[in-house]
Amino acid sequence: MDTHQPRDYGLPELPTDPSAVPGCSHCLSFSVSRENARSRGDYSAVSDANVELRQHQTEAHAS
Repeated sequence: MDTHQPRDYGLPELPTDPSAVPGCSHCLSFSVSRENARSRGDYSAVSDANVELRQHQTEAHAS
């Protein structure tokens, strides 16, 4: 009988993906690119799309 409990290594949670601003075609384009990359298993491109979307939102949608 195995009495060992799984260890909690305290891994940080992944940041959530930024959401597209409704009505913004640029946001939508970055979001679609991200989902296409995710469907291909290209997680580097997923990360790149998130960075681009966050940068776009900072520049175009900052209030």
